[in-house]
Amino acid sequence: MVNDQWRIYDTPPLSDVEAKLRPLLVELGNDNKIHGVQVCAYKDGNVIIDTAGGVLDKDNDRPVQPDSLFPVFSVTKGITAGMLHWLIDAGKLKLEDSVTNIWPEFGLNGKDLIKVHHVLNHTSGLHNALADIGRGNPFLMANWEECLKSIVMSEPETEPGEEQTYHYLSYGYICGGIIEHASGKKFQEILEEAFIHPLQIEGELYIGIPSGVEARLASLAPYEDDLKKLSEIGRRVDLPSSIKPDNIVQVADMVPALFNMLNIRRAIIPAANAHCSARALARYYASLVDSGAVPPPHSSSPSTPPLGSHPHVPHSPDAQTSSSISPKKEELFSNPKIHDAFLGVGEYVNLVKPDGTFGLGFKRCYHSKDRSLIGFGHSGMGGSTGFCDIQNRFAIAVTLNKMSFGAETAKIIQLVCSELNISVPEEYSGFEDSNAKVLVN
Repeated sequence: MVNDQWRIYDTPPLSDVEAKLRPLLVELGNDNKIHGVQVCAYKDGNVIIDTAGGVLDKDNDRPVQPDSLFPVFSVTKGITAGMLHWLIDAGKLKLEDSVTNIWPEFGLNGKDLIKVHHVLNHTSGLHNALADIGRGNPFLMANWEECLKSIVMSEPETEPGEEQTYHYLSYGYICGGIIEHASGKKFQEILEEAFIHPLQIEGELYIGIPSGVEARLASLAPYEDDLKKLSEIGRRVDLPSSIKPDNIVQVADMVPALFNMLNIRRAIIPAANAHCSARALARYYASLVDSGAVPPPHSSSPSTPPLGSHPHVPHSPDAQTSSSISPKKEELFSNPKIHDAFLGVGEYVNLVKPDGTFGLGFKRCYHSKDRSLIGFGHSGMGGSTGFCDIQNRFAIAVTLNKMSFGAETAKIIQLVCSELNISVPEEYSGFEDSNAKVLVN
């Protein structure tokens, strides 16, 4: 089906590369490959792309705007990882700490040897924890306290540090429990203190949305390609047994409808349900690529709501904009080796599985030709992503609401990287040979 009515939201391009990107987005939209999209990128600390297009819902014509909120699935893990590193940087805990020393109940059922770095590196052995919730009653994901109790009662399947197996759901609750116990504060309070207010991205990045933002939500549209392709992903050795080929198609078919439900959107699911704009996500990675330095204020077109201008908690009598909530901070991290900590290299190399997909909480980005490490980030089921290239001081975020296997995201990133003459990460190269590279991340 061809849709020649697909439109870019009317804002002026910020650069030549953005002007060249827009025709590609229109082509993808007209070919029904995407419904709604946002792309934002920073280079050398400045915004060079801030584009939105298409519709929030395939069944109506509400346009995607720069401040629209997209569900981004496992992109959330990169934000949650940043929160843990922020607390480590603040001296609230250490990577080498046993989780049970921070969260005493956690040590039940043979989990006393699991350390914080095992959790961040997906080597804790709890990769199938909460799998019964996902298969049985997925609405239990929305019950924060019950999920933390389930983590406490879970049993590891492998010794800590032995195997790196993707903790697709359990990762978020384990990290969330550590964050709350180490800080003495609620998960969302730490998110706001660590990133939302310092980066001035109020109203455009949530893990669990508040009431009052519903009009800006993008709705997920299901996969339209052959879901049998998912069996290729289910055979990946780094995936837990609970998402192997026999059930992955069923899960993927269910996920869009489930994550469109308001009770799931409002829940705290730190592995999977961030709602954000691409410009907020790109700003987060633009700060991380500069070791936590806060970029200059995000430039916005006069026709769009400026980033950070929304009250973070709408309809609250105490809601304020970013300029008056907290003092502006210039640096999110004080550790001069924070990149090594994210990637699990240098002095942190013994805390990660050698040559693994993950560093300490972030997915490693490799050069597509020589497989040298170039950066870090995290992509999500359905195609949304955020990552940064350290050497080139480049950060990009792509948000999509039509579930895809990643080919559309790859085309966007390939064009942008080509125009900037920087390397395309391995994850987004070679899509001619595979249509299912980044579905599960």
